[in-house]
Amino acid sequence: MSFNDALKTRDFAITGQLNLANAQDAESLRNQGETLRPAVDAVQLLDAKQPHMSGLAAAALLIGNGVDPVVHMNCRDRNRLALQKDLLGAAALGVTSVVIARGAKIPKSARVGVRNVFDTPALEFMAYIQGLKQDEDEKRLSPEFQIGANAEMFGPEPDWVPKNLIRKCDAGANFVQLQICFDMDVARRYMARIVAAKLTHRASFVMALSPLPSAQAARWIQANVKGALVPDAIVRRLEQASDPESEGIDICAALLREAATIPGVSGANLLTLGNLDTIPAAIEASGLRRCA
Repeated sequence: MSFNDALKTRDFAITGQLNLANAQDAESLRNQGETLRPAVDAVQLLDAKQPHMSGLAAAALLIGNGVDPVVHMNCRDRNRLALQKDLLGAAALGVTSVVIARGAKIPKSARVGVRNVFDTPALEFMAYIQGLKQDEDEKRLSPEFQIGANAEMFGPEPDWVPKNLIRKCDAGANFVQLQICFDMDVARRYMARIVAAKLTHRASFVMALSPLPSAQAARWIQANVKGALVPDAIVRRLEQASDPESEGIDICAALLREAATIPGVSGANLLTLGNLDTIPAAIEASGLRRCA
């Protein structure tokens, strides 16, 4: 089943995020894919700031092993022509879903000989992809090709209107990948406004969660991941646990169950800073599906 199929047919789609920085070669990447494959509908390939295996190469290897990849593409690193070539190459490989983002600016301290490109705004690139989907003459992309966008959850005011998300949907976004959020009260209030704006009729919304391996990992996310919501109560639970990894799995499983009850949420993407096996373990513990 592909990610596209899961969004259409499952009550709650689940994806898992590979760590491309840990994929030193084809075998290690395939091993990660095989760890996640029984538990998820697709595997997300993040386009990070540090050098790692390309999303296109990883997608080709995963497709060959029966894993559906969702390829992230940042406008930070490529000019317009490179973005277009990578997109068409991905489609030729069999990729059916991408997430398009501006990409976080590379800080000066890490920019030795590296330049931020930002030649094409993310909205423009989404609109380009949408145009390819609608072009009946060339037919380079299937109308079913999924365009993803990013967004951050927060506690909105009652009169908040999601103007940026409306623009992303206007540009062609079919699904929205939300930043990691462990605060279900915030998630419910945010999604209530999304539902009220009728955006769930235009795009699927996918939350992000994690089986955190330790309190240290939780604090790192708090400090370094823009827009991530990890309450201090979660950090304290991990600090006080005799087995933080097991506690992280239990926390993630409980939040995953609750996320599946939030109106407007179509699925979840699980990522981890620890052992990749904890992602299938959290999904299994949630009771949402069996991973054998």
